[in-house]
Amino acid sequence: MKFALDTGIAGLAKKGEELCGDVVEIKKGQNSTVVVLSDGLGSGVKANILATLTSKIAANLLAKGVSLPEVVHTITETLPVCQKRKIAYSTFTVIQIDEEGGFQATQVDNPPVLLVRKSEIIPLTGKVKNIAGRNIMETSLKLSEGDIIILVSDGVTHAGIGALLPLGLGIDGLIKMLHNKINLLANAQEIAEEILEHCETFSALEPGDDITVVVLKLRKPVRGIMLSGPPLSEKDDSLVVEEFFTGERRRVVCGGTTANIVARERKADLVVDCFYDDPLIPPTASLPGVDLVTEGIITLTKVVEFLEKGAVHLKNKKDGASRLLRWLLECDEIELMVGLRVNPAHMKDDLPFHLGLRATLLQRLAGLLSERGKRVHIKWV
Repeated sequence: MKFALDTGIAGLAKKGEELCGDVVEIKKGQNSTVVVLSDGLGSGVKANILATLTSKIAANLLAKGVSLPEVVHTITETLPVCQKRKIAYSTFTVIQIDEEGGFQATQVDNPPVLLVRKSEIIPLTGKVKNIAGRNIMETSLKLSEGDIIILVSDGVTHAGIGALLPLGLGIDGLIKMLHNKINLLANAQEIAEEILEHCETFSALEPGDDITVVVLKLRKPVRGIMLSGPPLSEKDDSLVVEEFFTGERRRVVCGGTTANIVARERKADLVVDCFYDDPLIPPTASLPGVDLVTEGIITLTKVVEFLEKGAVHLKNKKDGASRLLRWLLECDEIELMVGLRVNPAHMKDDLPFHLGLRATLLQRLAGLLSERGKRVHIKWV
């Protein structure tokens, strides 16, 4: 059986810093997914640059088939040791999971990777090698459906130092918290956000280090399709709607005009929810056979903004943009059906139709979702 990864990422910068010094990079290859969590030395801009360099090198080389030892050697040779502190400029954890559940992990100075399997939570150990003067731990195993992998930066294990936990949370404290306080039946994003929320509380809302949590949950692939924008020719309305409802997959409609076309062609009632969870985001609606109906440009813009911030926080949010993003993150393979009939209000005088606002937004959305390991395909209609 081929599996997919439900991926959740939640992070928080050290108090007083704009940028987080931890960076997560996800690369989807032909048959496997590479996930890198890198923690740059210190905090702020410098740490972010160092962590970004590390994660980009690791993810790109592994995606091209370079072996893990070679990747680690390249990183250790590229990033020298700080002469003042005598420690590495960046620590990192690299995970590679194939579609059959094959798992490889390489850890360099980061906290242990945790495996959650049924009621057990196990810190993964493995063989320790010395590559370019650094101790590297390598672990291999076979994952099963429902297994959860948790990666954290040391901001998690240090959470609470100088505040509610004088010695910090530690790995044992994290395991205890996962057993007693975290709903491990939730999706990956909700689990990651819940862990982050507890760490922030332990730090009295003033984290003394960057905090990052990555949660990977092995599951059967979830396929979805999003229809946004009416087709270029009105005569294609019925064909597009028919295709939209073809196959076993989850469905969402984004855009008022698009929703009305779907309702008309399906002879169904479009019911608008007048509840506003966020006054800046238009309300949602419902249609039979569709998971979610949202407004178009404003909602899409907010979804792109949320993803561009890197760390997504969706817990307890019910506005249209948060619900749409939650839907997108719950899917593994997503087809974006993008209508090319242009709303004049969304155009600038000097732009051709194919560079309209909706098309530009959805191209950007596809790129951001791909960066999170989703398989995304755009079909222009």
